[in-house]
Amino acid sequence: MIQLADNNRTSQSYGMSTILLSQNAAVAIVALVMLFFFGALILFGVRRGWTRNGYFSTIATMLAVAFFFLTFQAVGSAITIQLTGGHIEEHRFIALAVNGLAEITVLLAGAYALTHGARQHVLAIFRLEGLRETPISAYFLAVPIIFMAQIAGSAISTLWVRAIQEWPLLYHWLDHYETMSNQGVERMVTATSWEQLIFILAFVALTPALAEEALFRGFAQTNIERSGRLHTRPIFALIVASIMFAGVHASVFKFPGLFALGLALGWMTFRTNNLFVGGFGHAINNGAIVIALFASPSVTNSTSGLVSGELQPMQALLALAVSLPLLFGTLFAFKRATESLTARHNAEEELQKLIAQRTGLSAFESAYDLHHDEAD
Repeated sequence: MIQLADNNRTSQSYGMSTILLSQNAAVAIVALVMLFFFGALILFGVRRGWTRNGYFSTIATMLAVAFFFLTFQAVGSAITIQLTGGHIEEHRFIALAVNGLAEITVLLAGAYALTHGARQHVLAIFRLEGLRETPISAYFLAVPIIFMAQIAGSAISTLWVRAIQEWPLLYHWLDHYETMSNQGVERMVTATSWEQLIFILAFVALTPALAEEALFRGFAQTNIERSGRLHTRPIFALIVASIMFAGVHASVFKFPGLFALGLALGWMTFRTNNLFVGGFGHAINNGAIVIALFASPSVTNSTSGLVSGELQPMQALLALAVSLPLLFGTLFAFKRATESLTARHNAEEELQKLIAQRTGLSAFESAYDLHHDEAD
């Protein structure tokens, strides 16, 4: 009996050491991949240029977003550890406040400072040109769109996780990381009183909605869209910005759900050219999760469209079968409600004017050079 217990403990210790060893190897691999990735981005940026049409290129935008987010994480973590002495969960409200203020200071203010320094039009970059003409119905429709996108994204994430399980070692390492992360976040954002609920909503729902939307749907999506050669690139910008949005949350399991959420937020922002529509949807998404945890603390945390992990494959397929038609239906209603808006065409009109000016100037310069050549 004792021998069996000893063997069991030995087996558990061996299994844990194997997991830790694989974690260290995985961290090293990820670090090398990221180093190669950013090195390649810098190389391409140097060769192809950092700006076009007065806007940052895709590569420059990706590097700027990575810099802002890494700086935000470093500053927020350093201040939090300094104020809490490393006991973050014991001082979770300090940690949430610091995190929120760091988001505003680094992500929002940083993106604004770079925009202003590059002499870009602030209202255009942060998608405020359509603020006045956006109908109230767009805000109302944003709510079911976000909820349907979250359900569909969670279902896809469930199927994605099932596929990852085909590689047991990778799955167990990721599952260990994701479980610890989810449990930590859940403890941080679960309120036990109305006062705590209001405080958490302010720093988990409202602050990220403002800062992250300004960075991803504003700064990133706008610069990528308007830096096309002959035309704007709204679809390409939407996809790249959504990939970055999902990627910075550092979760393999939750990536599809976050990507789906980013697509929904970005598309609504593009249709209205109004950052507050996407920001409203983002706040509703995070706020609903905080309220659900307050009402029932046993609810699995799924902040920002994260997969719950409780669905079976058939349940996930059923959720997709129900949510996708509803999602496309609400997207169509949103499209109809915003059909008459003109602000979303501002980017293409600006680019065509710029191309016309460059073409006219080139024609003038060619005629001028030809005249002087003939004179010579």
